[in-house]
Amino acid sequence: MMLPNKIYDIIIVGAGPAGSTAALALKDSGLKVLMLEKAIFPRDKACGDSVSWIVKKVLNEINPDFAEELNILEPKTYINKARLYSPKNDNIDVSFSKIGYCIKRIDLDNWLFETACNNPLLEIKQNVSVKNVEYIDIGVKLTTSDGEIIYSKLVIGCDGANSIINRKLANNKIDRKHHSGAVSQYIKNIKNLDSSKLEVYFVKNFLPGYFWIFPLSATEANVGFGMLSETISAQNIDLKKSFYQIISSSPGIKERFENADFNGEIRGFGLPLGSKKRKISGSNFMLCGDAASLIDPFTGEGIERAMQSGKMAAELAIKSFSENNFSADFLKQYDEIVYKKVWKTFKEHYWLQQILGGREWLVNLFIKFANIPFIKKQIPKMFY
Repeated sequence: MMLPNKIYDIIIVGAGPAGSTAALALKDSGLKVLMLEKAIFPRDKACGDSVSWIVKKVLNEINPDFAEELNILEPKTYINKARLYSPKNDNIDVSFSKIGYCIKRIDLDNWLFETACNNPLLEIKQNVSVKNVEYIDIGVKLTTSDGEIIYSKLVIGCDGANSIINRKLANNKIDRKHHSGAVSQYIKNIKNLDSSKLEVYFVKNFLPGYFWIFPLSATEANVGFGMLSETISAQNIDLKKSFYQIISSSPGIKERFENADFNGEIRGFGLPLGSKKRKISGSNFMLCGDAASLIDPFTGEGIERAMQSGKMAAELAIKSFSENNFSADFLKQYDEIVYKKVWKTFKEHYWLQQILGGREWLVNLFIKFANIPFIKKQIPKMFY
C-alpha cells in the first residue's frame, strides 16, 4: 500500500550544485519535493574548484538575493585572468571581462544546500542513497538504502557521474572517448601564487591533458592534472604518479613547489564530458549536471552547467505539472533547451581538444602566436 507521506510530486536525487539549484528554482512552485543525498552536509567533493561568472548569473535569474549572498560568501578568490603555459614553457596572459571565483566545493556546495533548505515544502533526507528505480502506473518508484519505498510523478537525477537514475532510466554508458579522469590536491606555500589568476600548463610528455594551479587564497591552491580516459586506458597511465612527476621534474613548475606543503590527500575523479549528445530525459525523469554528462570537453568545468541544467529542469518540471504531462515526448523539451544552451560551446571545445590533443608542436605554436588578436580573443571563451 502506498502511504500518502511517501508520495511526492518531485524527487531530486543528489543535493550537489545541480540538485540544490533545482530545489532553489522550485521554492515557490507549491510542489511537494523530496531531495535525497547519500552524504551528510557539509561534505567535500573532488573538483578543480573553479566557478565561472555564469554561476552568479544562474542564481540571479532564480532570485537576485541568492546572487548577492554568493558575493559575500567567504572564503573565495576573485578570478579575472588566466595564464597558459606551452610545453616549451612559453606563456600567455588573458583577462576575463567578467569575474569568476575559486571556492572550495565543501564551502560552495554547503552554502547552496543550506540555502535550498529554506524551502518549507522541501523535505530533505541525508545519508540515504537510491538502490533501485522502476516505473509504476503513477510514475516512478524508488527504493532507498534505508529500506523505504517512495513514489513520485517526476524524478530529477542530480546524482553525479555514477548516477543510478541514468543507469536505470536513461542507460547512457561511459564512453572513454568522451570521458576524462583527473586528480587534485590542496597545496600550500606555492611560490609566486597570484590569487586572481588561473594557471594552466600543457606539460611536455603529459599530453593530451593539462596541469592546473587554481588559487584558493594567497597561500593555498587547488592543484590537479587530468587527461582523456581513452588515453589513460590506452597508455596505462597512473594519474597520481604523473601528477607528482610533473611537480617534481617539470621546468617552470618544480621550482614553485620546492617549499610547498602538501596538506591534503590527492583525490581522483571521473568527468563525463559533454562532447556528444546523450538522452537526458524520458518518461517521468530528467538528468542534470554530471549525471547528464554536461562537463566542458576542454576545460573540465562542470559546476556552471550543473546549476544551469538544475534550473532548467525545475522550470520544465513546473510546466509539466501545470499541464499534467510527464511523458517522454513532453520532457524531450528539456534535452532541446539544455543543448540549445551548451552544444555550440561544447562542440567548439571538443574540436579544440581534438585538434590540440597530443600535438605538442601545435600547442607550442598556439601559445607562441596567442597574442594575435583573433586567437587572443578566443582564449577567454575556453574558460568561461
